[in-house]
Amino acid sequence: MSILEERYRRLLALYPAGHRARHEEEMLGVMLARAGRERRCPDPRDALDLVKGALLIRARHALGPGSGGSWRDALNVAAIVAPLHLLVLEMSTWAMALWVFDGTQPLFYAVTPLVFALPRLLIVWLALRGLRWAAAACAWTLVAASTTFSVVLLDMNAYPIAPLELAFYALPGVIVALLLTLVPDPAAGAELIGRRPLLRWTAVAVLTMNGVSILEHFLAPEYSLGSLALTTLVCMACGAASRTPVGRRAVTLLVPLLLVVYGGVPRFGGPGDGWLPELVQVLVGATAFVVARRGFRPYGSGTVSSPEPLA
Repeated sequence: MSILEERYRRLLALYPAGHRARHEEEMLGVMLARAGRERRCPDPRDALDLVKGALLIRARHALGPGSGGSWRDALNVAAIVAPLHLLVLEMSTWAMALWVFDGTQPLFYAVTPLVFALPRLLIVWLALRGLRWAAAACAWTLVAASTTFSVVLLDMNAYPIAPLELAFYALPGVIVALLLTLVPDPAAGAELIGRRPLLRWTAVAVLTMNGVSILEHFLAPEYSLGSLALTTLVCMACGAASRTPVGRRAVTLLVPLLLVVYGGVPRFGGPGDGWLPELVQVLVGATAFVVARRGFRPYGSGTVSSPEPLA
């Protein structure tokens, strides 16, 4: 294989596999014949046309008439992953009890995550049982209760809060409640992923985040190791989901929730540590995404629609 052919094949890899199976050799032959033997790099116009064509075909696949079933499945997946994600975040802060025991934080910081984890656990359990309307009602009730709790608590501490700030704080819960209200069947989303893989991902995430918090407390209090671990876990989950059309659509639907929750992107390291900690965090997240997308144990090489290999 010549260098020019290899480079053209890299560009053709942007096309869906089915399109490549039908047209790759024909397209490659036309471009190689037009390029001649002396050229080593693809013609810029050909490269631009290939990229544009790949984007148009993928957009047609993603938004065309035949994509309705995939979007419905993706909605079901997002509706179970979103409340589960917020539950994991609450349970991942239980190691804050260490800061309470040594007197550096008040008891409130350890009790609040436990209190909010219970209704979130109920929401996930109801959604998994297929009781969508009950799960949605609990989600809306939790939004109202947590918002009221925040207003009362901040008022007791004489800390004024703007309405827009309060709305932004409530937005993750609102997104979850809307998903549970609008989607057809979140329990079907859990079946698409597989209940056992969901349980394993949840256990790994909770244990990892609390374990990292313990290490941070005793060994590296000056670094936000939890931020690095959280970035790794989220990128790994997105990488695993991106293997399939349904998974990619589910990640797209979850982007608003991720932007709201991680809009501030916690810093890995102190304010005066410069750009190196941020670069480390980006590199670790990108590596986790690529490795999980390609598949490895315990994340497997399977797909959302075929959950067995994820075991």
